[in-house]
Amino acid sequence: MYQKGTGINFIGSRGVYFLDEPENCLSPLFQIELIKLIQDATRYFDCQFFICTHSPLLLSLFNTIIYNLDMRPVIRQKWEELENVKIYYEFFKQNKDKFE
Repeated sequence: MYQKGTGINFIGSRGVYFLDEPENCLSPLFQIELIKLIQDATRYFDCQFFICTHSPLLLSLFNTIIYNLDMRPVIRQKWEELENVKIYYEFFKQNKDKFE
């Protein structure tokens, strides 16, 4: 079971997990924590995750295969090609002066 310092013990070795919009009710900070948990579980416990999400943070997971279900036919895309990620990028780019 996964317990890398978090007390979480529901991730089993070679497990397959389906997550539907796990970012709901998670702040960006906790989304990043979830990313770390997923990365550790895949790296150290050979787990697989199938995730339905709109979260640019979760979509940025390293070495993922992304199927864009908003497209017909469904296509594989890279994180930086996704429309909703581009919308966030443009928004922050337009407001860059507020962060510097």
